[in-house]
Amino acid sequence: MRSLRVLLFSVLLLPGLVRAADQPAADKAGKAADNPPRSREEALQRAGVKLLAGPATVPLGKVAELKLPADYHFVGPDSLDRFYELTQNVRGGNEVGVVLAPGYMLFFDYDDTGYVKDEEKDKLDADKLLKTMSENQEAANEGRKRRGWDEVRLKGWATAPHYDTKTNHLKWAIHLASSQDGFKQVWINESIRLLGRGGVMNVTLASSTEGFKAAEVDADKLLASNFGYVAGQRYAEFKAGDKVAAYGLSALVLGGGAVMAAKMGWFAAFGAWLGKAWKGLVFALIAIGAAIKKLWNKITGARPVEPPPSV
Repeated sequence: MRSLRVLLFSVLLLPGLVRAADQPAADKAGKAADNPPRSREEALQRAGVKLLAGPATVPLGKVAELKLPADYHFVGPDSLDRFYELTQNVRGGNEVGVVLAPGYMLFFDYDDTGYVKDEEKDKLDADKLLKTMSENQEAANEGRKRRGWDEVRLKGWATAPHYDTKTNHLKWAIHLASSQDGFKQVWINESIRLLGRGGVMNVTLASSTEGFKAAEVDADKLLASNFGYVAGQRYAEFKAGDKVAAYGLSALVLGGGAVMAAKMGWFAAFGAWLGKAWKGLVFALIAIGAAIKKLWNKITGARPVEPPPSV
């Protein structure tokens, strides 16, 4: 599993599509110049991404399904390669779908790492987790600088980690900033872990900062009422002898299966993991360049919020 997955998508951009829309009209051929896409969905479809419109029930791999409401769209396995190409990202291999909801997107990937025990549900230490994540981010920034990339800084919790015993969902959201503008603009990325019998469905919510609260509420309702593991894969169906993950809820926040907690200790493992899973970090740690932020503001009119106190 990848750490802080898909943070690049927290600005909800499709760089390849947007660049085309940003070109002068004279450079566009034929009717396209006079007929720009009217929506995110239309732009994707013109670029070759197949979308399934709700209401519909869509499979999420072989282990779960989602009831897609009206006005929501789904990018299935047959178009994920094209979708990730347009967003200038490389697939990790576990992706099972993307939901385009009004005002936000949800990215789904599944890790069959085994049953994650929720014994830590009342022991999640938000301060300790944030401190460790910030230290790991500083270490990762050294590699980013060597590649000529912007540094990333964690600016505090937008939503501290918490676990819902009724749904077996673990959720947290983080404020992030980039060195590109001196860490002034702050963005939000939310991660949700849906625990199942044989593994974890990883969900990343991507929205604008201004739309985050509304998106969070809507996504919570959607996942609580419309997402479900298929029979035999539900968390409550665990049986003795099933594969059990070698980590718990805290490790899911810090990176899940990539943390070799069982052998090396909860947090000490990250020093080694950074060296072994750099490829994952490349796509996991946000790199908001000037062009991306310019285009995001152009499309949505979004304005950054004032950063909370540094941590």
